[in-house]
Amino acid sequence: MIFHERPLFSAAFCPTHRRGNYGKGTEIYKFEKIKRAKRKALAEHPERKLVDFGIGENDEMADQSMCQVMAEEIGKPQNRGYADNGIQAFKDAVARFMRREFDVELDPATEINHCIGTKTALAMTPAVFIDPGDVTLMTVPGYPVAGTHTKYYGGEVHRLPLWPKTISCPSWTRFPPTFAAGRNCW
Repeated sequence: MIFHERPLFSAAFCPTHRRGNYGKGTEIYKFEKIKRAKRKALAEHPERKLVDFGIGENDEMADQSMCQVMAEEIGKPQNRGYADNGIQAFKDAVARFMRREFDVELDPATEINHCIGTKTALAMTPAVFIDPGDVTLMTVPGYPVAGTHTKYYGGEVHRLPLWPKTISCPSWTRFPPTFAAGRNCW
């Protein structure tokens, strides 16, 4: 068997992935930093009650009625398998919705992708568009995961504050001249 330094399929990826540097950074993900700070605070002050406005992790058990329904659903054959690609009925429904609401025709098999949540979709999007030097325009306030992943791919993040005066007409002059110099921006 022959082993290669880089997988043979890496040539199919965007240049960021082909360079072989993706995933080799040592930067700590921000939510891991939060978890570490929480552990440190609890260790240093065990007598204090910590009010955690954290990252969506449950701090209590789900209601017993919910657990019962989940246990019943787990045992059904139709609920077995991966949900990462969505079921065809869902994709067909999305295509109908897009046609009805936006007059957009989409092929459910090739143009609709199911994600398990907004964070997943926003995190994956830079993988498609961002190479080093490309730009993600990120609203503030907004969901920062797209910016985090843009940086993973060597891109730059420019923040666009959303204020009542600028929400419908952003101030483009606050961005550097290179912003409009033909670099990929999404």
